[in-house]
Amino acid sequence: MSSINLSNLPLSTTSPNPVTSLQTYFKERRPEITQLGEDLKAGNLTAAQQDYNNLVALGNKLIDKANPFLRSDRGADFSAIGSALQSGDIAGAQQAFATLEGTFLHKPASAASPAAAAVPAASNTSGSGVSVIA
Repeated sequence: MSSINLSNLPLSTTSPNPVTSLQTYFKERRPEITQLGEDLKAGNLTAAQQDYNNLVALGNKLIDKANPFLRSDRGADFSAIGSALQSGDIAGAQQAFATLEGTFLHKPASAASPAAAAVPAASNTSGSGVSVIA
C-alpha cells in the first residue's frame, strides 16, 4: 500500500474563504485516515508511520496545527497512535486508532442534548460507516 504524496497539494491556509479551506482540509484528510487504518489493520508498521506523518504534515500545511483533529479527545487519541508507532508498538497503535474511530461513532456526552443523551448510543448511528469530520 502506498501513501498519498502531500507535496503536490495545491492548497493554502491563506485561502480567501476559511470555510472552503476547512472543507477542503477535511476532504483531503479522510483518505489519509482511511489509509492509516488500513495499514494498521494489516500490521504494516512502516506504512502506518508514514501515514501518521502525512496526517501531521497535512494538519501543519492546511490548518497550522500538528494535530489534524479539532477536538481535544481526538487529538489525544491521535497522539497516542503516534507514540505507539514511534515505539514500534503496532498493537498499541491499533488500539489507539480504534479509540479514535469510536469518537466518530458516538457524540460525547457533554455535547449531546439531554434528550439525545437519553437515547441509547446504538440508535444514534446510521450504520453507514465512520464519518471522519472533525
